[in-house]
Amino acid sequence: AMALDQSDSLVLTLPSTFEALERAVAQAQEFLASCMIAEELAHNVVLLASEAITNAMEHGNGWDAAKKVTFILRAAEDQVEVVVTDEGQGFDASRSRDPLQEANMLKDSGRGLFLMQQLADDVQYSDHGRAVRLVFRVPAG
Repeated sequence: AMALDQSDSLVLTLPSTFEALERAVAQAQEFLASCMIAEELAHNVVLLASEAITNAMEHGNGWDAAKKVTFILRAAEDQVEVVVTDEGQGFDASRSRDPLQEANMLKDSGRGLFLMQQLADDVQYSDHGRAVRLVFRVPAG
């Protein structure tokens, strides 16, 4: 896999506003296109990044523009990685081992989490649910 240098990462710090969300999605699309990521994979990455950022702004930060969401998008030869972090209360993952229960804390009936499990190759929460990391494998060839 090629080593990641800065040119292969997009790092955005966003206020929790709908405008910032839309801007981040547009920048993610441009970034993935510039990395020559295949269209279908790029579509899935942008879709889930948008879900994750929305969750962070809505459930994490309560649409408080003073609270920031950090969005990191990294593209390597073999994988694309999304990391989204919010400044919210987080949640106690130990109390909620059941992913469907976690899903209820996220989007409408867990649609966002369901999509993440379906479309990403790996989904990891850390920092008490304040950070989510999504990994997408790039098909060889």
